[in-house]
Amino acid sequence: MEELQNPIVKWPYGAATLLLMTAVGVQAFAIVNNLTIVDGSSVVATDNRTLDLAADPDLTPGARVIVKTTSTGTEKLNPGTGVKGEAITGVAGKTFVAEYVYDGTGFVQTGKSIQID
Repeated sequence: MEELQNPIVKWPYGAATLLLMTAVGVQAFAIVNNLTIVDGSSVVATDNRTLDLAADPDLTPGARVIVKTTSTGTEKLNPGTGVKGEAITGVAGKTFVAEYVYDGTGFVQTGKSIQID
């Protein structure tokens, strides 16, 4: 049996994964952990962004992705490949959060996004 070089200890036994968005365009991420935080607030959106999520083959249904997004105006975060849900329309300088759950085929938004500031 081959030993893994860099085994991943998944949440809740290991830390959540933190991924960072860029300011514009397609934000494509491979999800390997049971809890992933996608930070779209550290780098504020200056134009529309699209969230593409791909599940690792070992990812099990129930894995969660928390997305934070902040914009300079009314820029949108649109659901893209592998994501089902509503676009999040920004408000200048405000942060919105949404949760997505992996259902075995893709990531489904679990409720409306909420403004947290």
